Parts: sequence; structure tokens; C-alpha cells
Amino acid sequence: MSEASTAPPATARGGQDLPGPSADRREQLSTALVVGAVVVAVAVAVAVTPNFLSVDNVRAILRNAAIVGIVAVAMTPITLSGNFISLGTQQSAMAAMVIFIALVGTGWPPAAAIAVVLVALVAVGVIQGLVVAAGLNPVITTLAAGAIIFGVVADATDGQIVRVGEHAVSWGNSTIAGVPLEVLVFLLFTIAVGTFMTKSVSGRRMVLAGANRETAEVSGISFRRVTIGAFVIFSIGLAIAGVLSGAGFGEATIQSLSTLTIESLAAILVGGTAITGGYGSPWRSAGGAVLIAVISNVMVLNDFSTGGRLAVQGAVVVIVVVLLEWLRRRREVR
Repeated sequence: MSEASTAPPATARGGQDLPGPSADRREQLSTALVVGAVVVAVAVAVAVTPNFLSVDNVRAILRNAAIVGIVAVAMTPITLSGNFISLGTQQSAMAAMVIFIALVGTGWPPAAAIAVVLVALVAVGVIQGLVVAAGLNPVITTLAAGAIIFGVVADATDGQIVRVGEHAVSWGNSTIAGVPLEVLVFLLFTIAVGTFMTKSVSGRRMVLAGANRETAEVSGISFRRVTIGAFVIFSIGLAIAGVLSGAGFGEATIQSLSTLTIESLAAILVGGTAITGGYGSPWRSAGGAVLIAVISNVMVLNDFSTGGRLAVQGAVVVIVVVLLEWLRRRREVR
């Protein structure tokens, strides 16, 4: 049976809107809220931090937003497909970073090292996708995978710092027309994933599977394929983030990218993606990453403690999620 042979109901599980005028309006409201939050955050930052708009600081914000944003955008298909989130994010990205640096440090050409990282991360992603599709809880699966990856890398490196040494990657901190390389990659990756999710048949199937799995199955959509596809996209994003971080820093340890999991999840939630699936946007996840980067930067410049920064980030996530849910319920009442 083809995907188009069965018309989806007006709403999905949990009252979420499926594609239609109501869903389009909700998309517009959510996008406006995320953009508005970024604008407000920047305005407050400028008011309380005199050097906030300096060229060096803006570049620092964009670099931080890029790595978190790539991962958040890559995780969005997992959440949209109804597979919740990954709790093995930092460990996988760290592994990609360590593998890349280790290979380059022994004389491998960067291109070959990147290929190995991509193959390794995608293989791990496919295995996780198969396990989740078989029925195991995705949170438990990714948590376990993260623990295994961390243990393997820790044992392989003996907990020591891995360095590129004399084989530093020339493009690690490069800019193009004044824009950091990772920011351009972030933009291109967001365009690619956003276009895939909205314009391709496979992307729309992921959204439908997350919005209403029963309808998706009746329509002939394989939840197994959808899940594996989502994990492959996620793994590619993790590989890219790990390679860019490795090229930029030139060294890595098992503690590298330690806040990546919480920051990428915060970006997704602030971007309005429904944790149960079926509603969200890679573009808004990217916007969420920018918002988190701006807030983090302001707190660092104003000497907030680590605990204070995490508390404020958590508060921002709660406020935005509550506002999005309030808007959704208002539309349902109407």
C-alpha cells in the first residue's frame, strides 16, 4: 500500500496536529517564538555586556552554536520519528573527535580519517537504530551505547590526552570570507536536513511515523527503516561535530564536549520539537542552538558559575516549552 493511499486523521497521538492549515499556523507561531527569543536574548546581552557585539565575541558565539547546532539538527529526525532523544550524544561525538585526532596524529590524511570516522559512527548508529526498531526503549538503548562507547575509548586511550602533534590540520580554525568554517558547515547541514525532512518522501515518513505510528504502519511505512534512517542522520551529524572539534582543538580526551548532550537537548526543546515525535523542525533546533549559545556567552562574560549557567539554561528551556505548549492548547480550544 502506498503512503498516499491512507488519509491521516486530523490529529495525531497526544493531540498533535498532522500536516494541514492548523499545523502550518502552529509552525509559524513556534518559529516566531524562537526567533523572538533569540532577538530578546541578544538585546539583553547588548544591554548588560558592552563587548558582546565585538567581532571576536560574535565569532565565538557562532562557533559554539555551530557544534551544538549540528548535533541538535542531526538529532531532530530521531525525535520527530517518535524515538525521543539520544543520551549517548557526548560519548559518540567525543569518540569521533578522538578517532579523527588519533588517525591524523599518526600521519593519516585528514580526508581518510574523516571517512573512517563517518563509517564508524554510522555503523554504531545503525546498530542502535536496529535495537530501537526491535522494540527496546530508545533512551535506554542510547544510554547504554554511550556507556559502552565511553568505556571503549577510555580503555583505548588510557584516559590520556590524544594529540595531532606535528600533523595539525590546516583548516581547523579557518574562515571563509570572515565566517568560521564550522559555521558554514552548520548552515549547510541545517539546509540539507531541513530540506530532507520537508521535501523528501523519507523525511515526511519520519514525521508521520512520529505523529501517528499506527497510521504510518497502515500506510505501508516501515518503522524499522524510519528509525534506522533517523539514527544514520544523527550519526553523520555527530561525526561532523567530532571532526570539526578535533580539527579546531588539535587534541581530545574522554571528557571533551562534556556539555554537548544537555546543550543539544536544550536546543531541540527550545526549538519546540515535541519530545514524543511528529512535530518540530531542524531549522528551529538550529535557532535553539543559537539561543543557548547567546545565553551561555553572556553568562560566561558576566562570570556566572557553572551551576548558575546550567540553572539559567534549564529555566529558559522550561519557559519556552511552557509557552509553546500554551500556544498549542489555545489553538486546540479555538
